[in-house]
Amino acid sequence: MNKRALLNDIFDDFVFNNIPIRLLHLGGPQLTFVDRFFIKQHFKPTIDQITDSEIQRGTKQSLKDLVKSKVKYAILSHRWFDVGEPTFRHVLDGQEAAPGPREAHEKLIKFCEIARRDYGCEFVWADTCCIDKTSSSELDESIRSMFRWYRESYICIAYLRGTTEIEELADDEWFTRGWTLQELLAPTQIKFYKRDWAPLTDDPNDKRDTPNSLMVTISKITRIAIGDLCFFEPGFLRERLSWASNRKTTRVEDKAYSLIGILDVSLTVAYGEGSRAFLRLQQAIIETYDSWEIFAW
Repeated sequence: MNKRALLNDIFDDFVFNNIPIRLLHLGGPQLTFVDRFFIKQHFKPTIDQITDSEIQRGTKQSLKDLVKSKVKYAILSHRWFDVGEPTFRHVLDGQEAAPGPREAHEKLIKFCEIARRDYGCEFVWADTCCIDKTSSSELDESIRSMFRWYRESYICIAYLRGTTEIEELADDEWFTRGWTLQELLAPTQIKFYKRDWAPLTDDPNDKRDTPNSLMVTISKITRIAIGDLCFFEPGFLRERLSWASNRKTTRVEDKAYSLIGILDVSLTVAYGEGSRAFLRLQQAIIETYDSWEIFAW
């Protein structure tokens, strides 16, 4: 296979297997959903403009990195409001704002503004509105793929609505929730924003393994080594269960589902099964890694 054909295969694989089912497009007067076929059509001219010299000197991995740098989308990490979050149906119907307080709607709008203005992202994803939760098959695929979607994003924008300065970071609810653990570990680039949407630091990427980076503070809060925060790779290690042990989820099943990507196991989603979800997670770990350490944490 020649390198140009390889690049096109990598592009197709990235679009159809590594990015979310749908994204929000910021290119018009209002937010609109687009699917993977739209994304392919939108970015194909950009991929075709990559020169032969760039392609020929690239390895397979460097070509993957090149595609990721071209097919950009921003992803939101946040703590949900109890009411007022825009849903899939609200955006689909052109409402954007749900009934209730305006803060949740304003959060989505600010996220979109920052993604486009500061990171040049014309496409974004937020878990509140980009998943059709009335479709059990879509919900299952989304939960099982979510780690990968955060990993492949160009930038993860993390909104800390309980923080106005770094000294308050340890008390922010974001660090106590189950789903935000993978949202911290998965992205290669993450940027934290305070309650007023001012950046928490001057660094364009807060995920850096340097002595003065924000990761030093976050490592102390989470008790996760800086190396794991900055260069995390999925898989089973007993200590990873301890990272999640004190985190809370609204649904008891999410204690297990939020670990699927972190532990790199396969688990179907079945809301309503309650605590049985964690038993199935334990079974999946044993079957995948042939390890009984699950019972020693």
